This record gives sequence, structure tokens and C-alpha cells, in this order.
Amino acid sequence: MKENIPITDVKPGMLLAKAITNDKDMTLCAEGTPLTEDLIDRFLQMEIDSICIESNKEMSQEEYLALKEKIEKRFVASYNSNSLLGKIKIALLGHLESHKGSS
Repeated sequence: MKENIPITDVKPGMLLAKAITNDKDMTLCAEGTPLTEDLIDRFLQMEIDSICIESNKEMSQEEYLALKEKIEKRFVASYNSNSLLGKIKIALLGHLESHKGSS
């Protein structure tokens, strides 16, 4: 999951989920970059208030059910588990399940 958080809450090792660009749309730091203390300090110097990071935060039951329903609607029931689309559906549902909260 992607999560926008204040730069003051960013910790080394977090992954950047969205590229950081300047006002001319030049990429300053690419999506997927592992954040270091030096990068975080540089962002603070650049007066960047928040960034989008990859999060392992668990989702609520409501969020889980809504996303599961979207996946089910996008993949027609006629796709069997051996077809490519069937395998993609199974992978998506498995990934979704791994982020589901315990409630």
C-alpha cells in the first residue's frame, strides 16, 4: 500500500512509492528508492513536507472487502485458475489478503 506521510515521520529503510520531482517535473529521487538518513536530510533541506512511501500497514475489513469486490468484478468468473488471468487474480487476492487486518 502507498501512504503519504510527513517527512518528519520518515525512517531510513522505507521505500519511496512515488518519485520526487521538482517544479519542472525533473525526477530528483525515483520511485522504489530505499530512503537513507542523507536523503531524508536532503528532503528536509529542500523543504519537502511529505512523501509517499510503500507501507505494510494493515487495511480495515471494510477496505479489504471493497478492494476484493473490485478484483472480483474485474476478473470474469469464467477465467479458470490455470489461465494467465486466473493466475493474476489469485496473485492479487493473495497479496490483498496479506494486508488484511485481523478484525
